[in-house]
Amino acid sequence: MATGRGGNRIKTRLGFLLYGAYGTWKSSFCLESMKLKTEEGRPFRVLFIDPENGGIDTYLDKYEEQGIDLRNIYIVYTQSLTEVEDFIQRAKDGEDFYEFDDDGNETDEVYLDSEGNPFRPDMIVVDGASLLYTAKQQSIIEFSKKRATVRAKKKELTGMEKDVAIEGAGMEIKDFNTLKFDGQNLILNLLASGKHFAVTAREKAETDQMKDTDGTIKTVRTGNFVVEGFKDVGFNCKTVIRMFKDDDGIIKGLIDNKDRTLVHQQNEVLIEPSILDWQAAIDRNKGKKEFTVANNLNAAIKKEMKEVEKDNARFDEEFDNSSNTENSGSFSTPEDYQAAIKAAISKLPATEKSKKQTEIVNAGLPKAYQKLTDMNDLKKYYEIVAA
Repeated sequence: MATGRGGNRIKTRLGFLLYGAYGTWKSSFCLESMKLKTEEGRPFRVLFIDPENGGIDTYLDKYEEQGIDLRNIYIVYTQSLTEVEDFIQRAKDGEDFYEFDDDGNETDEVYLDSEGNPFRPDMIVVDGASLLYTAKQQSIIEFSKKRATVRAKKKELTGMEKDVAIEGAGMEIKDFNTLKFDGQNLILNLLASGKHFAVTAREKAETDQMKDTDGTIKTVRTGNFVVEGFKDVGFNCKTVIRMFKDDDGIIKGLIDNKDRTLVHQQNEVLIEPSILDWQAAIDRNKGKKEFTVANNLNAAIKKEMKEVEKDNARFDEEFDNSSNTENSGSFSTPEDYQAAIKAAISKLPATEKSKKQTEIVNAGLPKAYQKLTDMNDLKKYYEIVAA
């Protein structure tokens, strides 16, 4: 469902994507959000989702020594994208968070912040999107094996042939599209939460395919680095930073094409970047209105699917009417048959086209139907390709 608003002054929400190699301060950058303050001057409450299991634990004691109240952070350990989205939804809906027992189970005890109030986050951190991608990818591969098992049974495969079909099953194109959707949906859910957010990911070398001098296709590195895991997650983030270590061991951050908060410039390189630079963007929110854009991606898909179904139903009706007309012997000229033959051939898969050509030759007909003028020959030709 479409939504809209006027051009009045709306609060700015931070939305970071940080990617880089191991040890480039991505987690530290995000944890430092505990030192941020709301536009009213209250310390941030941070929901820290940690798929890496313990990536920030060593820093918490130092924060406490600096006077940061650790009751203002709530840490969740999970590699499940579904559970991550559940906690994001809780934050959006203003639900309570609960203490965990020693076995990692939620209790009935509501988690309270430093002021003794039920914990409500100002910032959501997802520290390790690449690991979420890996877990989701593996779940799809396991499902693909089940899918291959069903196919093997239908083909009545047995023994080693069946084992190879199942164990060799991998992701299909539609599975990669699903993963891309999941990554973009994660960012849209964070945007729709109405909270500031930061997502971290590992990096990998960007590659491209090029033709060698002997004509073979080879994969080469472009010299750039990209996010490892979910594709295109940076598009809806407001600030994208590539974290890296220079030759002298100094941590730096490259503003990767955009910082929509305008705190830093496009492609600016920051030395030992700190999220505290963006306190200025938060301070500018004073007196501005709240506005949260809903994540209507799933609703949009359902709406578009209904339109596709309508179009398909209309096409099916037209096709049925056309077929009925064709089958009733409405072809009165060679040109009618030639047009119908052309339409039938265009719908055939490549593998079917070669089979049909063999049938045409066996029937004593020329492959080039355009040369035919005899109505009986054209009828035989059409019946072969339309069957």
